[in-house]
Amino acid sequence: MPQHQRDLEGTHQLPLQSRAATLQPASFNAADNTVDVVWTTGARVRRYDWYNDTPYEEELVVTPDSVDMARFDAGTVQVLDGHRTGGGVASIIGIARSGSIANGEGRATIRLSERPEMAGIVADIRAGIIRAVSFGYSVQRYEITRAQDRTDGVNLPLYRAVLWQPQEISFVTVPADPDAGTRSSPQAAASQSAGQPCEFVRAAAQNPPAKETTMPQALETQSGGASASSTSAATDATRAATDTTAVQTSAQGAVASADAQAQIDAATQRAADITDLCTRHNVAHLAVNFIRAGNSVDQVRAAVLDELARRDAATGGHRNVRIETVSDEHATRLRGIEEAIVNRIDTRSTLTDNGRQFRGMSLLEIGREFLQARNVDTRGMDRMRLATEMLSFRSAGMMGTSDFASLFANVANKRLRQAYTDNPGTYATWARRAPNAPDFKNMSVVQLGGAPDLLKVNEHGEFKYGSMSDGAETYAVLTYGRIVPLTRQAIVNDDLRGFDRLVAAFGGSARRLENRTVYAQLTANANLADGGALFNTTAVTTAGGHANLAASGAGSALQASSLVTGRTAMRLQKGYQSEELNITPSYLIVPAALEQTAYQLTSNQYVPAVATNVNEFRQGGRTALTPVVEPILDAASATAWYLAAETGQVDTVEYCYLDGAEGPVIESEVGFEIDGLAYKCRLDFAAKAIDFRGLYKSPGA
Repeated sequence: MPQHQRDLEGTHQLPLQSRAATLQPASFNAADNTVDVVWTTGARVRRYDWYNDTPYEEELVVTPDSVDMARFDAGTVQVLDGHRTGGGVASIIGIARSGSIANGEGRATIRLSERPEMAGIVADIRAGIIRAVSFGYSVQRYEITRAQDRTDGVNLPLYRAVLWQPQEISFVTVPADPDAGTRSSPQAAASQSAGQPCEFVRAAAQNPPAKETTMPQALETQSGGASASSTSAATDATRAATDTTAVQTSAQGAVASADAQAQIDAATQRAADITDLCTRHNVAHLAVNFIRAGNSVDQVRAAVLDELARRDAATGGHRNVRIETVSDEHATRLRGIEEAIVNRIDTRSTLTDNGRQFRGMSLLEIGREFLQARNVDTRGMDRMRLATEMLSFRSAGMMGTSDFASLFANVANKRLRQAYTDNPGTYATWARRAPNAPDFKNMSVVQLGGAPDLLKVNEHGEFKYGSMSDGAETYAVLTYGRIVPLTRQAIVNDDLRGFDRLVAAFGGSARRLENRTVYAQLTANANLADGGALFNTTAVTTAGGHANLAASGAGSALQASSLVTGRTAMRLQKGYQSEELNITPSYLIVPAALEQTAYQLTSNQYVPAVATNVNEFRQGGRTALTPVVEPILDAASATAWYLAAETGQVDTVEYCYLDGAEGPVIESEVGFEIDGLAYKCRLDFAAKAIDFRGLYKSPGA
């Protein structure tokens, strides 16, 4: 008998199912933060039942009598991220504010979350970038029409959901494809949750069929079924069980008794258990023989063990090794504590359900709970003793780092990095970031001159060789650092703010150090490899001559005419082989005292009285300049200003970090000189002027 003709009547457990829905981005209401969706039209979709090895069609009846709108009416239909019903509250991105059934369609208005972290998702929905929508639903009652009972000529059974309930609406990367829906194999179904009860009833048949046997109902999911081999084995096993039960019941007549039905149920369960046992141990091909032979589950278990032992002996080792990756409860707890501490310091940080359980707890309360979870008896400990135990406890052994030392080091590094990021230096605007240095040795930076001029090649002539001259600058990464303490007193007093302020101060200090190191290349005016100072007035035809320093006097003050002089000097710079480079300045670097003048000279709001007064240094001009204001320069000179070219055109000043230590980092240890923890803040950094041609200085007046 074909599998799709078996009787499915009865109540079975089905999981949550899903279908594609239609988002209407044009309906987005910015004032209410809402958007409309058509979440169902009830169209027929084709699915595949792996358990019974047959396709079928499913149809949702979309009428007020068939669709249970209780969850919509109660306002409990949530809008989720990718059907993550188990993802916690972080997976909720909205709520269905209203829902309705009319004209064979289900419609709803979705109100999206206004949490700050949702701003990007809402913007993408509004723009129509995120538009894939799916809805999950549960079915309480199916009416089934056999293929031979259908009047539309389709040779597939039809499952009509005459009583069903929408559960949730989800934004997804790819909407659920109804054509890809499956019914799982028994093995896949066994691993899933029990689902929700669904009643299967047979619709009135036009031609009543002959008596049929009953099959077990598997769970229905939206994911793929088992592998081809396991599915085939499951199908054969089911058929074998049916054959067995048919022999057992044939003598009892057309109407089965209660005892016969119990035997059928027991045989079916035995077949499923045997199939599952054989599949788990990779001997699914043996299941059919075991079932037909009438073996019990215990007998099959012993036979499977014997087969595995035989395989091991044949291969010279144990093959049935299962490696499972599990989440370490201790590590999970530490991550939650870290999240809670970071959130206390910076409320902008993300707080998951794991970290939320520790929010509001003091450091000592966190420490006590942590130690008790590690089987440390904290009863009777005073506050100082508890703080000492917190700081010294090592779960990794005596030679490991204490858990709280590592935890606070992670917190300090995150806060240090945040403070470092919140204090950007102006040097990054115009200086060049070089590749990380592999070590602390001197690095040589080779500056190539321009390529030799191309020469005319006559017919049948030869191409002539040219050469490239170069220069070299050397520098090395240096280490800077200080120690940050976290004392027992700070933990007892729950003084995280003091610890945070100290760590944040070091983050800002690291950025200022980088700033000073880079700008020192301009203000120190050290000699380059050619023997000349970075800025000098000597002609480039002379050894060490750079011709990139304006003469002092009134004419060197920051004004349009002096900018013209500086621009001309940079354009006239030559390469190592006296080739024209045509360098143009891009940045105007000034001390704070010249900020107003710099912005006036580069403002695009400047309107000349006559055409000859057009300022080409304004934003949008042919030689526009970007002002860079740096107060560090004021200490050296409140009148001096600089021009710098783009680093892509010619090298100016470059900076770099040690490989693997980009920016400041913190290391921790249990202190001996101090009663607590010591955190060492370290920065490995270097900067060096590489080429004079892209720089120009005016002393100002």
